[in-house]
Amino acid sequence: MTKAQKPKLPPPLVGQWTGNFRATQWSGDIVIDLEMRFDHTVGSAMLFPGEGVNAPVIVGRIDEIWLAPEGAFTTILLQPTHPKNSTHLVPPQQVREVFPQEIRIATKAQARIRWDGTNMEVQWHSDIGMEGQARLTRNDPDRPSDIPSKRMSWDAFKRHVSRLETRKFIFRGQKKPWRLRSHFHRTNRSDLFRYTFDDLGTLHRHLSARTKHIFNPADSDQFGALLHLAQHHGFPTPLIDWSYSPYVAAFFAFRHITIAASRKRNAGCVRIFQLDQAQWREENLQIPVTAPVRPHFSLLEFLAIENERLIPQQALSALTNVSDVESYIKAVEQVRQHQYLYAIDIPVKERETVMKELALMGITAGSLFPGLDGACEELRERLFAQ
Repeated sequence: MTKAQKPKLPPPLVGQWTGNFRATQWSGDIVIDLEMRFDHTVGSAMLFPGEGVNAPVIVGRIDEIWLAPEGAFTTILLQPTHPKNSTHLVPPQQVREVFPQEIRIATKAQARIRWDGTNMEVQWHSDIGMEGQARLTRNDPDRPSDIPSKRMSWDAFKRHVSRLETRKFIFRGQKKPWRLRSHFHRTNRSDLFRYTFDDLGTLHRHLSARTKHIFNPADSDQFGALLHLAQHHGFPTPLIDWSYSPYVAAFFAFRHITIAASRKRNAGCVRIFQLDQAQWREENLQIPVTAPVRPHFSLLEFLAIENERLIPQQALSALTNVSDVESYIKAVEQVRQHQYLYAIDIPVKERETVMKELALMGITAGSLFPGLDGACEELRERLFAQ
């Protein structure tokens, strides 16, 4: 008697998918972000008109996807962005008031999805008789970093940064050579549309009960300050922290490595990313919102509202709606013919020397994290470093 085989599960749908679409009367780029909510797949689709196409960005909300032998099926609720405010969605009942009569905009579409682990094909028809199809590929940010790195000793690193133009570059330190990703994208979440329009409202209400300042999310400066405050207290955000100081970055790279771990054979290296922020900002549009906008990686300096850590850390942040940041930057580098991002690896075995010298520079947990937490971490480093 042969043993019954388990049915083969389909490859996962969750993650960020990007590609192109072609539909009745228009075409362009498409981004689909899917995540698991309880036991079903939800997410959003954003359709961006191609060059020369007179159409708004269309945002589709996906509340559930049904699996079938011939693929997956879903109903997508559609809303256009406002022509005068690209971050505002026009409710279905107001579409005719906002857009000229000749522009027909669907409110709902039925879609069929076929996919494997890497590629996706979507076909749909809308409630106004329009049809379309899209081909997308799945970003794979879980693979190891493929930024070519340069291995340096601590002394070589100090010589290297001393020769750099002041504040032209920013730095980020990591314990391991992980791929660049935001805290949000390192969780099991992908849908920044839902995060922006649903979750941040919840965050704002809860933090308002704990802070003296009442943040105004409609103000981009205050929205950024709210995100930065939440990030520094452990809430997942689409931010990636950077510092103008290479030594602050080195502190964060070595911070959680014990002396005992640094003395092990084959302890490996920490990673410090170096980004040409001056050139990046000059050549690429910086966008202070996450959705509904095209994929971007934007460097922003936020107000230090209720956030004492911002100034001593010489901090700024990258706000991004891209799950695979390294591939995105690499694609921009190929277009611009300029290298923005570099990687430097410093041996873990130099941990004792590095932390002692940083302390002599005044770079300690106590100085970078004002308050009891920072003071206790600094004393732990001084008295219990083993």
